[in-house]
Amino acid sequence: MKKISLLTSVILAVSFLTACGNSEEASSTEETEVEQTTSEAAEQPAAESNDESEKESDQSADNENGEWETNAGDTIENEAGTFTLHARNDQVDIQESGPMTLSISQANTASGELKGEMADFLEKDQIEYIQIDMEVENSSEETISFYADQATITTSTGEQLEADIWMSDHIDGDYYGQVKKSGSVFFVLDNSNAEEIEWIRVLIDAPFNEDWEDVGEKLDFKIEF
Repeated sequence: MKKISLLTSVILAVSFLTACGNSEEASSTEETEVEQTTSEAAEQPAAESNDESEKESDQSADNENGEWETNAGDTIENEAGTFTLHARNDQVDIQESGPMTLSISQANTASGELKGEMADFLEKDQIEYIQIDMEVENSSEETISFYADQATITTSTGEQLEADIWMSDHIDGDYYGQVKKSGSVFFVLDNSNAEEIEWIRVLIDAPFNEDWEDVGEKLDFKIEF
C-alpha cells in the first residue's frame, strides 16, 4: 500500500505544474469569492455594487479562457521537492489514424529537485522529464486496439525514450466501441536537461482490430517547444 501511495504522490507532484485555470477547484474558489463579493456589495452604494459586478464578469471571462495556472519559467515547491516548468506547447495538432483520434491538450518540459520520500522512492534527487497530456477517442463501433501511452519519443538532444510506467497514467489500449480515454504520459530524460529540449518526435504504432489487422497508419509527428 505504501508503494501505491508513493506512486500516486509521484504523479501528483510532477504533474502539479499542469493545473489549468478553469479547473473544478478554481471554479469552486471563484464561487466562494463571488458569494462573498455579492454579500459585501449589498452593503455598498449602487455604483460600487455595479463596479463589483463588472469585476466578477471579468474574472469569470478569464477563467473561461482556460489559462494555465503556471507558465514557462515558473517554479513551485511542495513536499516532494521543487519543480520548474521550462516550456509548454498547448497548440498541438490533432492526430488521426483510421477511427482513432489523438488530442494532446499540452506537452511540457520540466525538471525537479526531489526530497524526502519522493527522492527515496525514485532513488534520485534530480529529475528531468517530458510530459504529454492526451485524450484518445475511437469513433467507430468496432473494438480497436491503440496503445498511445506506449509511444516512443526522440528528442532534439538525441535521446530515444519510452514512457515511464511508474510515473505515467495507464491508458488502456482496448477501445470497445465509441469511447474516450485520457491521461498523462511521462518520459524521463537520461542524458539531457529538460530546458535544452527544442522539439520531440512522437511515434505510435497503428491501431488494429480484433483480427489483428491494421485499421490506420502509424503516427509520426513532431512537437515544438
